[in-house]
Amino acid sequence: MNTLGSGLFRSRLDEKFDNRTARFHTSVYEDLRIFENDIDGTEAHDIMLHEQGIIPLEALKLILSALEEIRKEWRQGEVVIGAEFEDVHEYIETRVIGKIGIQAGGMIHTGRSRNDQVVVDVRLRVREEILEVCEEILRLVEAVITKADHHAETLMMLYTHGQHAQVGTFAHYLMAYVDALLRDFQRLMECYGRINKNPLGAGPVGGTSINIDRKRTTELLGFDGILENAVDATSWRDWSIEAAAASAILMSSLSRVAADLTEWSTVEFGYVELADEYSSSSSIMPQKKNPSTLELVRGKTGEVYGALMELLTMVKGLPSGYYQDLQGTKPPLWKCFDTVKTCLEVMTGIISTLKVNEERMRRRVDGSLTVAVDMAERLVEEKGLSFREAYKLVAALVKEVLEKKAHLQDLNPVEVAEISFKTIGKRIEVSEDFIKDATNPLSSLLNRESQGSPQPKQVKRMIGERRRQIKECKAKLEERRSTVAVAMSRLTKTIEDYLSK
Repeated sequence: MNTLGSGLFRSRLDEKFDNRTARFHTSVYEDLRIFENDIDGTEAHDIMLHEQGIIPLEALKLILSALEEIRKEWRQGEVVIGAEFEDVHEYIETRVIGKIGIQAGGMIHTGRSRNDQVVVDVRLRVREEILEVCEEILRLVEAVITKADHHAETLMMLYTHGQHAQVGTFAHYLMAYVDALLRDFQRLMECYGRINKNPLGAGPVGGTSINIDRKRTTELLGFDGILENAVDATSWRDWSIEAAAASAILMSSLSRVAADLTEWSTVEFGYVELADEYSSSSSIMPQKKNPSTLELVRGKTGEVYGALMELLTMVKGLPSGYYQDLQGTKPPLWKCFDTVKTCLEVMTGIISTLKVNEERMRRRVDGSLTVAVDMAERLVEEKGLSFREAYKLVAALVKEVLEKKAHLQDLNPVEVAEISFKTIGKRIEVSEDFIKDATNPLSSLLNRESQGSPQPKQVKRMIGERRRQIKECKAKLEERRSTVAVAMSRLTKTIEDYLSK
């Protein structure tokens, strides 16, 4: 491979970087991720320049041919870029000039700055990353819904403050994850709409006198519109921060799922068990089966939070206009997407293979005090008490059974009548059947028909509705993928047409 020296952009300066400064200054390593995006953006820009009468056809053909040769070398693993190049943009332009000479190759950067060039490359890449993350979210959501569908009637303790709260179902808990993850999907898709805008043509910070057509490059690259203001287009990174923020919120969802499943897989709970392929053992304790992948998801959440804070700190107090500080926004952004995608893939596998101990969950509910609120509500509906009267009475009944080391279902009608008279000044008469039914966890669950409750009919309805919502999400995702694919296919065809002339 022909190796060229660097310094393409240093005509103003007499001396080149020393080795240490070159390594400090270069961004080639984080730029490798946008290598082909840079070629795409350059090809679109130069096609537009030709169509505007700025680059002759023969020069355009030489440029496109050289860029496609470099793309082929990249895909074959023949490209090696060192710190002698400031970035991939310098490398690619240098290689083009080396292949076809400066007379034609020197036209490649007409009417363009590295400032709008790098932003178009990163936006092209980030839109791909967002769609990949969104696809992984939907895979995880489908895995969670499939698991929930099998456990709509699996009784489970619901907690507040880490204490027994109400009777629920495992499916209902899982559906809470589904709703949170679907909001994460929506956030990223909304973010995509703000990212998929074309900054190309903004120049360094104030446009160009070259007669460019920004609408044409927008069309060729599949952007939804133009990022109009040149200062905004080249120097603002709120869109990067938004992508990282949406990633961080998504990781907070995954981390809470991981926290629940880690706790529920302990011997003390024993609600769930991870498959062996998502567990680790101990170097010294042979009995151990550790939910280590879940622990890593929680830990990696901190990485994404850190990347978000890095981005926020990088732009804090940065004046408007382009500054080299912005070069540093790429590594944390790449880390966000890599971490999120890996965690989503792992979590999908964990959920799909998760073993659920239904009997253990049910035993935890039986005999618990979680039916207390349902008992109070039954007293309101059937005995005409105000809720606060019923609350006071049931609280007194709870104290009674705790002192006796008994359960609410062990109460008898006489005790209820006596305690009610002492507590609220009314003698409330209930039957044995009332006590039996009001303290039965399953009856407690079935009687709770408010929208969104864990009542099995409600959960099954939610499962059906969320499945329809997933179809809509997939259609939206496919629409965006298709729009980009059509545009990039059109760009490829345009390149082929010009090369064949």
